[in-house]
Amino acid sequence: MNMLIRFFIVMALLKREHSESNKNSEQNKTAQQGSDNTVKVSTEDLFRPFSRSYRVLPHDMGFRDHLPNYRYLSFIEINVTAWLYKILKQNGFGGLSIDWIISMQEMVYLKEIKFLDKMTVTSALEGWDEKYVYFQHHFYVKDTLMAVGLTKFVLFNKKGKQLPSCIGMQGESLTEVIETWNANQMAIKSQ
Repeated sequence: MNMLIRFFIVMALLKREHSESNKNSEQNKTAQQGSDNTVKVSTEDLFRPFSRSYRVLPHDMGFRDHLPNYRYLSFIEINVTAWLYKILKQNGFGGLSIDWIISMQEMVYLKEIKFLDKMTVTSALEGWDEKYVYFQHHFYVKDTLMAVGLTKFVLFNKKGKQLPSCIGMQGESLTEVIETWNANQMAIKSQ
């Protein structure tokens, strides 16, 4: 329940920020009416890590004395949504004009995150291919790495699935981590 509340708070803040930036962008649009619709996000902007800190509260705990596995996804969703909003806003699109759905996720849990720990979740773009976007997530408590996650997702809007190129991801940018992960997924599917 708390993650749902946190999500709506983040979305409300992002919408407010978006409406404020719309006022500024309307002024800029009149100056740029003759220019074409090119993507304005640089590769550095795409790969810039997005970090946010959270406090582990009682409702995050479930029936355990540490953060349960299913709660990690909630924190990842907030980070990726905020990253996507930022990229869309930089491109001049509506901040909520494109959404995303997880296709695959993997977590490696290194240490337990305890009650009332302040954790920092850092999400960074790992790469993309012609269909999917890949993220790597690091969970820290007091500068100690507690967990690492990988997320593969597809972009979509009201018209259906969208290619990563719609937000400035041209061609492919695959790392060894992505290639190994995809090979593992294909091996599992072929069984």
